[in-house]
Amino acid sequence: MMDSVNQPARGTRRGAQILSSVLFLAAIGFAAAGIYLYFFADDEAPREPAIPTTTPGRNGLADVIRAFDTAGLDADYGRSPATADTSQIRTPGQHVIVDDRSVFIFTFPGTNADAARAAREQAAATVDPATMTLATRGGQPIGAGETLRVFQGSNVIAVLVGGDDALAAEVQAVIESLP
Repeated sequence: MMDSVNQPARGTRRGAQILSSVLFLAAIGFAAAGIYLYFFADDEAPREPAIPTTTPGRNGLADVIRAFDTAGLDADYGRSPATADTSQIRTPGQHVIVDDRSVFIFTFPGTNADAARAAREQAAATVDPATMTLATRGGQPIGAGETLRVFQGSNVIAVLVGGDDALAAEVQAVIESLP
């Protein structure tokens, strides 16, 4: 004869099994709800990142490209080379492609707009496009044999490599109109 003390009651085991099944079904339900919410409940339209505002006298490369675009010129970041050095300006110029021509943008920082403009004016005093050369960081010449044209405005000096007079006039207008 078996001792009833050592055997669990049938009702206790059955109750634990029902509880386990209910919790398993609840976990599946929560997982299904999470998957649904992840894939289908995102009705909110994606937000565009906020375009930073330009601080007059403290333009960055994005501000210059936006100014070219606003003027109706096709402008984009240059990839190869990304920057250029010149012996006439200490800071490297960042490459921008404007209507299929290279423009190198030299920006000058400062503690405020007046200091940034003063730094640009000081650097521009020694710039001579007739003797200027541009080179990659590795020393490869950029635009050899091309006419270099230099424009300045706000805290920016722009060097246009080649291009016709109409493009030069448009680039000059954009650079000189920078806030």
